[in-house]
Amino acid sequence: MYSDSPRRRPHTSTSTAHACTVPTSTVRTTSRHFHGLNYLLVVLLLGANIPTALYSLYRHEFGFTPLVQTLIFAVYVAGLLPSLLFFGPLSDALGRRFVLLAAISFSLLGTVVLAFADSTIWLFFGRIAQGIAVGACSAAGSAALIEHEPARNLRRAGLAATLTTALGASLGPLFGGAVAQYLPHALVLPYVLFALALLPALIMVLLLPAPTGGQSHPTQLFQVPHVPAPIRQVFWLSSLGVALAWGAVGLFQSVVPTWIIGLLGVSNLVVAGGAAALVMICSVTAQLVANRLGTVLCRTLGIGAVGAGMIGLLVVDFVPSLALLCVVTVIVGVGHGLSFAGAMRAVGAAAAEHAPDAQGGTLAAFFTVGYVGLAVPSICAGIAITVQGMHVAIIELAIIGAVLCGVLAVLSVRTKGGDRAEVASTVA
Repeated sequence: MYSDSPRRRPHTSTSTAHACTVPTSTVRTTSRHFHGLNYLLVVLLLGANIPTALYSLYRHEFGFTPLVQTLIFAVYVAGLLPSLLFFGPLSDALGRRFVLLAAISFSLLGTVVLAFADSTIWLFFGRIAQGIAVGACSAAGSAALIEHEPARNLRRAGLAATLTTALGASLGPLFGGAVAQYLPHALVLPYVLFALALLPALIMVLLLPAPTGGQSHPTQLFQVPHVPAPIRQVFWLSSLGVALAWGAVGLFQSVVPTWIIGLLGVSNLVVAGGAAALVMICSVTAQLVANRLGTVLCRTLGIGAVGAGMIGLLVVDFVPSLALLCVVTVIVGVGHGLSFAGAMRAVGAAAAEHAPDAQGGTLAAFFTVGYVGLAVPSICAGIAITVQGMHVAIIELAIIGAVLCGVLAVLSVRTKGGDRAEVASTVA
């Protein structure tokens, strides 16, 4: 996901000198491309998260069950994962512009399908197309940001990738909910406005410079994630924690908006979608301050906070309160951000030290586990809600989630000594 072409990977030690020797006009052009790419990532993620605020309307319109609702959410991952693994090597071989144009095309396709959907099956097709778009964009977007950052500042480019992804995921439910709540054609107009917002991004991508030099054909169009044996303990301890954190966030994106409407009697779609937005805002805020914490501490505090948030959902189910739900949302978001930042640092450092030639495959495996964690709990929630009802399902999910988080937190503390090498390499 974050790999870059070896032919064009910038050298951080010469980034300052490079910025000084590049003509001002070139720097300005590169800066425009960099900001345009940021806009593209925000808008694509915004579009992919519009349906979060509209699920209750779709259920009323098409009459599907909670299980179908969560399957519609989860099928997004079914499109995203193969796309991520396919378009990653393709962007290295054919250039970022080609893949980003493919991402925009699939995003527009999904938008058209969702805007004109007249039955439940079209929601599945639309979400699959959106998943493919985000997977393709994730595969090329971060590398493109690195290539077009004016000073070749890798830290700034990585931070931009994190912020744009979280910002788009946060704005999507708020945008979709606000348009559906206060403007006509609630299930059509959000997608029309999104398509209009995507047009400037399309123009920007068309203006990106074409790849220079001889571009080779990809030797492998589909990469199967692989984790080298020396780092498997760190990898699984970190990635399973992130999977649990993403699972909690997935509940806020698939089930909680509808749960708010039923449990708290809130009919405003902006408020319902606001929980999904708030959890991502808190996540990215936590990631920004996570550098001040040690890797193991960050990872342990993160998964502990997610577990506390799951217990908080249980409390809200028995003592319905919008204010309390907001507190729980903040806790889950902070836990997700800390868990993700600590896990990324741990896996990246371990791979750099013990398996430098397998960093790309290791990160692909890391994100694969995370995205599976995003989908599976939502599907389980849909089954439980359909069979047992919302109240019992929330109790079961909260208890299971809290127990699993507690187990991982204990394991993280007990294996602290085993992580000492990767912590030292991270600090260095």
